[in-house]
Amino acid sequence: MLWLYIKTDDRLIMKNIKKITVIGLGLIGGSLALSLKELSEDISVTGYDIISDALSIAKYRNIIDRVASNYAEAVREADLVIIATPISMILDVIKSIKGYIKKGAIITDVGSAKEKIVNEVNKILPPDAIFIGGHPMAGSENEGVLSARADLFKNAFYILTPTDNTKTESLVSLHALLSGIGSKVISISPREHDEIVSLISHLPHILSTNLVALVGNEQTELKNLFKLCAGGFRDMTRIAASNPKMWLDITLENRNEIIKSINKYIAFLNIFKESLEKGDSEFIKNHYNIAKEARLNIPKYVEKDISNLYELMIAIPDKRGVLSDITLAISSRSINIEDISIFHSTEFVGGGILKILVQGENAGEIAKKAVEEKGFEARIRKVLGD
Repeated sequence: MLWLYIKTDDRLIMKNIKKITVIGLGLIGGSLALSLKELSEDISVTGYDIISDALSIAKYRNIIDRVASNYAEAVREADLVIIATPISMILDVIKSIKGYIKKGAIITDVGSAKEKIVNEVNKILPPDAIFIGGHPMAGSENEGVLSARADLFKNAFYILTPTDNTKTESLVSLHALLSGIGSKVISISPREHDEIVSLISHLPHILSTNLVALVGNEQTELKNLFKLCAGGFRDMTRIAASNPKMWLDITLENRNEIIKSINKYIAFLNIFKESLEKGDSEFIKNHYNIAKEARLNIPKYVEKDISNLYELMIAIPDKRGVLSDITLAISSRSINIEDISIFHSTEFVGGGILKILVQGENAGEIAKKAVEEKGFEARIRKVLGD
C-alpha cells in the first residue's frame, strides 16, 4: 500500500492506493502491473483486456491478481485505473468505464500524445473523477504481455500532464506511486508534451521509416544496396521495425505537432543542402562540430548528480489547480522534480506546505524564481549542503 502522509490538526491522515486496475495488458500495461505489485503486498492489481489470451497469460505469470470479465467489474472498486491500450482506443475505454468509476478514483493513461486525449477525456468523465494524463518514456523491441518486466520503468522518464483542474493530493499520490517503481517523474502541460515528443520521439521514427523506404526504392536500381548497409544505417533505422499499427495511431493523434517538426527539419536540411551546393566547408564543419557536442552532452542532462539536490518549501492555499500551476512552472524551466509531498499545518491556516525536491545545477534558484513569479512564497535549501 502506498501511503501519502498529510499532517492536519496534529492528526496523521493516510491516503492510500491499494486497488489498481490495468486495462490493456500489453508490454506497457503488463510491466506496470508487475512493477506496482512489487511495491507492496497490500497492492492488488486487477487486469482487463479484450484479448482473452492476454488475460490468461497475465494471470498465469502472476502479472495480475484478478481477472475482470468486463469494464464495470474491472473499475468499480479501483483506487487507480491505468488505461494502457493503443492510443486510438483510449476514448472508447473512457466512455465504457465512466459510469462505474468510484468517487475520487484516479484515472490515467499511457498514450504518447496528450493534448487531445486530456481535453476529450475531461469532457466525458463525471466531475468527481480525476484524470491525469501519463506517458512512460520506456519500451522494448519486444511486444505483448509475454515481454512484460517489472524493471521496464526504472530510471526512465514518466511524464504526467496535469491541468488547472487537477486535484493536488491526487497528483502527489500518482507522482509518488510512479517514483516508487523507479521512474523519473516530471509534470508538463499536455501541449508542451506533444511539442517535445514530436521532436524527440515521433520525428525520429518518421525519419527512420522514410530512410528505409528511400533505400528500399533505390534497391530496384542499385541491387547491392541493402547488402552493404552498415552500422550507421542500421542504428538510425532500428526503430523502423516498431509496431506499424501503434505508430499509425500515434502519428495521426499528434499530427499537428509532427507536421511542425517535419517543417523545422526540412528547413534545417535545406540550409545544409544550400551550404553543400555552395561548397561552404566552414558551415559544414561547424554543423558537424555543433551536432557532435550536443550529442555528447546528452548524458549530463539525463544522469543525476545528488550534489545538486535542492529542497523547496512553498506555502500553498487549499484549492484545486495550485499544485499543477507550481509543477508546470518549474518543469517549464527544464527543472526535474524528484519528489513531492504535502503537509497541512495549523501554522498555515487555509492551506499547507508543499515540499519539492529538484535536481540540477542552479536548479533551486531557478525553481524558486519560477514559483515566486506565480505569486507563491518559497524557501530553499541545498539538501547535502556546500
